Amino acid sequence: MLKTKKQMVQLLAVGAVSALILSGCAAAEEDTSTDSGDTSSDSSGDTASNEEVTIELARFFGDCDDTTEGVTDVNEATTECEVIQILTNAFNAEDNGYTVEKLGGQAWGDYYTQLGTTFSGGNPPDVAVMHQHRLPDYVGRGLLTPVTAPLNAIGVDWSDYTAPALGAATYEGEQYGVPFDIHGSLWHVNVDIYEEAGLVDAAGEPIMPNSPDELLEQCQAVQDATGKQYFAHDWFEFGIGARLFLGLVWQQGGDITEDGVANPDSPEGAEALSLLNQLANDCSNPEQGYTDSDASFKAGDVAVLHNGTWIVDEYDRVSDFEYRAMDIPNLYGNFGSWGDSHMWVMPTDSSRSAAEEEASLAFMAYLYENVGNWAIGTGHIAPRESIIESADYSNAVQRDNYAGTAAYARMVPAVPGWAGAWDALSEELNATWVAGKDQAQALADAESRMNDALAD
Repeated sequence: MLKTKKQMVQLLAVGAVSALILSGCAAAEEDTSTDSGDTSSDSSGDTASNEEVTIELARFFGDCDDTTEGVTDVNEATTECEVIQILTNAFNAEDNGYTVEKLGGQAWGDYYTQLGTTFSGGNPPDVAVMHQHRLPDYVGRGLLTPVTAPLNAIGVDWSDYTAPALGAATYEGEQYGVPFDIHGSLWHVNVDIYEEAGLVDAAGEPIMPNSPDELLEQCQAVQDATGKQYFAHDWFEFGIGARLFLGLVWQQGGDITEDGVANPDSPEGAEALSLLNQLANDCSNPEQGYTDSDASFKAGDVAVLHNGTWIVDEYDRVSDFEYRAMDIPNLYGNFGSWGDSHMWVMPTDSSRSAAEEEASLAFMAYLYENVGNWAIGTGHIAPRESIIESADYSNAVQRDNYAGTAAYARMVPAVPGWAGAWDALSEELNATWVAGKDQAQALADAESRMNDALAD
């Protein structure tokens, strides 16, 4: 008998916006379906009863039913939401005996609260999306099912994953998820503004700053030549500033954790926070959140937007100016850029039938087969070697411009309590450029609050 989860539908059936989260992730045999955009698979269902088996999928990425209803060609997708929904439609259209029911698009900021509610109510979904940094908290509480052996048995080749992607889904030697991408921070550049400010090379490519002084000099050059805003990002909604802070600390050779202890209150942390506040005060508008900063960049009013990989293909398609997606500039001598990973996990549920577990694993294996379509259709970095080496991926728009991020982006710490620690850091950093909190006090408070969260 098929399960119904009305409570989950009610909790998750809300409108959503794509974000990132803000915020990364190949088989020995060639994955021709990924390269062609064909989303078919061998996920044939042979259940004992031959009854259609319905499983339930919890995800964020937004709600785009109005633009994807009946669409099964992933090449028609234009956003993260459309890619994952069209992939789901294509899976459901196969004659495999399985149906995946999406439980709302779910706003990114509310997703984990609602997911936690389903666990506490004893009614979790069959498959769910999860960030790498969230995995330890869920596995540590026994809420996720290991999938190493069952997925390997139906064609998932774990050895094809890149080391960062495989590590993202691994906890104490077991794989608990199917990595779907590596995602990271990028410098999104309006080349027209750079050219007007004299900041392009002989080939017309934007010149990236190599030091904090050069960064601030570029800011002044843009303002003097164009009167436009040099820098934008989300200053207070989704922790985007904390991501850049972390990258700048790494560039100086520092870190914000050591042996499980948070230490953002360091010389490297003080330098990074000071530079961010200079950007906020002299080169940006700290009253801009995610939506406002995105809109300003799309309107051609900003030279540089700090955002993520997830928006590359959209910007390349809709920009009325010459656009480049670039690696975060190396300002202190070492490459340093924030990274995370989306993955698909199977929540533990003692009431799940054998047929439902089979269907859940089949859908996860199907998503493994389609990581190339996800990466090419969004801008995210592919987590499988065979996809990275494919012609379609190599030819995808803008990818050469941020090859450094694909090679060197660093994953956030995957330790229990990290989600709460990250929230504490983001809140304290935001308070300096939004509310004028003393920077030294903010770093001291962040360190204290982070260690409290890591100790819980």
